[in-house]
Amino acid sequence: MGILAAGPVAAYLALFHGFAAVAAAALICFALVAWTRPDMALLMVLGLVPVIAAINPGGTVLKVVLGAVGVLLFRIVLSGFRLRPELVLVLLTALAVTVSCLMPAASTLPAQRSWTSWTLLLVGLGLLTASILAPPDPRRIAQVVAGSGAGAAGYLLVRGEYASDRLIGLGLNPNYLGVVLALSLVAAVGLARFSRSRSWLVPAVVCAHALLLTRSRGALATAAVGLACVLLASRPLRHKVLIALAIAAAAVVLPGTLDSVEGHLMGDRTPSELTVNTEVRKQAALLAVRVALDHPLRGIGYAVFPEYARTSSALGIFINTHNDYLRLAAESGMVTLALLVALLWFGLARRYSAERVVLQALCLAYAVGLLFANALTDLVISTPFWISLGCLLAQGRRRKADPQTLFRTTLRKAE
Repeated sequence: MGILAAGPVAAYLALFHGFAAVAAAALICFALVAWTRPDMALLMVLGLVPVIAAINPGGTVLKVVLGAVGVLLFRIVLSGFRLRPELVLVLLTALAVTVSCLMPAASTLPAQRSWTSWTLLLVGLGLLTASILAPPDPRRIAQVVAGSGAGAAGYLLVRGEYASDRLIGLGLNPNYLGVVLALSLVAAVGLARFSRSRSWLVPAVVCAHALLLTRSRGALATAAVGLACVLLASRPLRHKVLIALAIAAAAVVLPGTLDSVEGHLMGDRTPSELTVNTEVRKQAALLAVRVALDHPLRGIGYAVFPEYARTSSALGIFINTHNDYLRLAAESGMVTLALLVALLWFGLARRYSAERVVLQALCLAYAVGLLFANALTDLVISTPFWISLGCLLAQGRRRKADPQTLFRTTLRKAE
């Protein structure tokens, strides 16, 4: 009933008091939920981010998530918490990025620096902290990621907005949108497998169709890694070998398949354009490696690399690294990169029960996606990752169960 009443109330506030009143009322309602159930508040944030991005692709997502993180952390601090090694790593990562941003080593800086990237990364780390201290139900996280992603995919397919014959939307270019859809696809397939509910294949098909229309090679690699993690989890070694051999045999028996897929992925892009694009990214990556080796402690300054690349005699183009690991190493130093890798290791290098295997696949897929995009500073993409990783870090020390048992137990209890 509260949800039904929220619509007319929101419409009244918007018509007679402006959208600022709607935002204030929503913040008050969120604070009430966060005060009693911070885990549910995190799920609300997870589901609202793609909706907000679809309605207003500008900076609204940052403002909403920033306010939500502030409310959540305030509530958690008041209730008290125990300092854990994972929280120390998060704090050190935030400190290292802040130091590199405030005291950059680069001699050439833009006249007017933007602090948006730094704010986005800190907000993401805030989401991670809140999820560690008040972890939501892992199964609910997967359901929200799959459901909201499928809804966004359906909306984008109906809207049909393309750039160079590639699907775009949510304020994202095709490569970044592809990562969002890849994560939702992994979540839906994971739910279909472990909950034994084939209905989750419907959102999986919607996400897969939209993902193909982005024609993003990096996003396809992201989805492939996540799906492999979900489909191969808990299977005997012989089954894993047979699946790998089947994939290899398909490539040999159908030699035209890969060429057809490659032609589909190109879209309106010619082979020469792809070659030039790949070469420029390679040069940017090499420059980032050299910068990281020259400034291993605090880097050249967070969010400075594009301007540094433009003024560099080795490149001379305003371009980012298109690899967030290299970006962290070049802009914030090798220490910051090591801290992020440590967080990933603690979250991923464990055996989990079925509900957490899906989150593990999401985080692993996102970690692969960071090789192809600077996705850490886009909350539309990174919100599922931060919340999933926080849940894994929070539950990592508990007793592990067989990856196939959890959903069966849940179904038996329901009966």
